[in-house]
Amino acid sequence: MRTSIGKVIAKKAISHTPQVIGIMVALIAGYSTSQAKTTPPAKIAEKGTITYCADLSFPPFEYYDAKTTAPTGFDVDLGTALAEEMGLKTEFKNISFDGLIPALQAGQCDAIISGLFDKPARREVLNLVDYANVGNSLIVKADSSLHVERLEDLSGHAIAVEAASTLEQDLTEANEKVVKAGKPPIKIAALPKANDAFQQLMAGLVEGYYGSTAQEAFFNTQNPGSVKLGSPQTSTFLVGVGIVKSDAELTKAIEDALKAIQASGAYDTVVKKWGFESMEHK
Repeated sequence: MRTSIGKVIAKKAISHTPQVIGIMVALIAGYSTSQAKTTPPAKIAEKGTITYCADLSFPPFEYYDAKTTAPTGFDVDLGTALAEEMGLKTEFKNISFDGLIPALQAGQCDAIISGLFDKPARREVLNLVDYANVGNSLIVKADSSLHVERLEDLSGHAIAVEAASTLEQDLTEANEKVVKAGKPPIKIAALPKANDAFQQLMAGLVEGYYGSTAQEAFFNTQNPGSVKLGSPQTSTFLVGVGIVKSDAELTKAIEDALKAIQASGAYDTVVKKWGFESMEHK
């Protein structure tokens, strides 16, 4: 679009005075500046699409819309906003959580956007561009009497969690302390998908589901009054877009795109749509 308009203006300017030509050049420059986008790496710009790896089973962050079967969620909208800022379309590849980093390293996608907590061990193999601050809590059925102040208080209780996640690691570390204290261990049911872990709770196979605090409100929008929080927030982590360590160019582009959508208000629009105001990261 910018190229064709520039050609039309330039052709008309040939028969005009130098002053008019100067005005036309200024108009062209102004048009380009006002329409400028964050520049993505050439290899991504050439294909016109940024491909994200995501585990699409972690509502409300990323999941399949039941009506449209299309990917949706906070991360999906944010990833789309970042792509639009770079003048790109998006593609989301559904990869199990434990396979996200290997898939990225194998070149199956350009970046990960999937509720990926920013932790030192991940920083060893990835660049992370943080975009939200996520809290985590125990979620129980609405009629449950189970309420704890810390994960160690779950001694003897059956709790579901997504396998290979930081939250499983949190439960495992708490369990080590429980066992060391000579108490009955936490019965951890680690499922491949977050949705599967939550369904264990709803089916009565476990007493609680350990996940993001924001999930409690989301699940209640789907089935009002079904669940409640069974603990205060036991941890909070920054979450970020993951890029392979060697790709400094894409890392910089995503950093710039994030700053741009924060400045333009597009970031706030996504945050408010999903009710994530408490998780804003600027």
